[in-house]
Amino acid sequence: MSITGNERFHPAPSVWHPLDAAEAWRLKQSLGDEATFISGGTWLSVQWENGAAKPRHLIDLSSIPGMKGISVSSKEMTIGALSTLTTLRRDPFLGEHYKGVVDAVTTIAAPSVRNAATIGGNIACKTGDILPALIVSEAELLWHDGRGAQREPLILWLENGSDSATPQGRILTQVKLQLPDANPLIRRLEVYQKIGRREAFTPSVVTVAYSIDMDRASGAISRIRMAVGGGQMVPHRLYGAEKLLLNSSLSAELMEKLYEQVVLEAQPKGDSFVSAAYRKRTAAGLLSALLWQQGQHAGRTASSG
Repeated sequence: MSITGNERFHPAPSVWHPLDAAEAWRLKQSLGDEATFISGGTWLSVQWENGAAKPRHLIDLSSIPGMKGISVSSKEMTIGALSTLTTLRRDPFLGEHYKGVVDAVTTIAAPSVRNAATIGGNIACKTGDILPALIVSEAELLWHDGRGAQREPLILWLENGSDSATPQGRILTQVKLQLPDANPLIRRLEVYQKIGRREAFTPSVVTVAYSIDMDRASGAISRIRMAVGGGQMVPHRLYGAEKLLLNSSLSAELMEKLYEQVVLEAQPKGDSFVSAAYRKRTAAGLLSALLWQQGQHAGRTASSG
């Protein structure tokens, strides 16, 4: 086969196939910045199509045991970082206990992309649309750092602001979700919503999520996690909004205060299509409207029961 000038100066990367996380980590230490971890490759493909340079080496993680599939113990769910988004969408146990995560997965790209894209890749890019749902679900990440397993809350990893998706060559192997306690006196409200410009593999305008425990008798909120993302924003918790709602009962006045707090607290980034101010208002309006509607529905259901 003849070699064109383009191929001569842009050769295809070498692909390595480690058999376990320890071998993958050693390869990364040896090859350094010239190597990138890969599995589904959907996010990397987008970066390359947009002009990012391809690495000289790709470390393919797809053959490593324990990095695919979903398992359940008495206390937690374990999701392999290489599990595809389609696998998550179809898992009935995940849908029962973490509906917001499944709803998030369903909104990402097209089915053909979800068949290849992985939860680990969506997390690693730090702007993935699944992240707000995982934040409010209090997900934890399990890393391999060359010495063994290292567990870290997802929200802390995001807030630490590391530039690298795999700091010091750490490999994300699993995602952990604690199973919620079954309490008949508590109603859990869980929502994920995405607003996009169009149905395409492009950054969303806004993604929002919340998980709320509400006392069935009084309607008071006893626990809340609320997060926002979208576009190139690193998704983050809305701590001020959570504090505003905690121990309160839903009311129209409270929703007005929530709108103002989200506008104040959300930290979106603008781009050539959508301004940061528009994203703020959209997130604030979406969260206050969703919570009010769902709270009203929960109240009617409780009354009729």
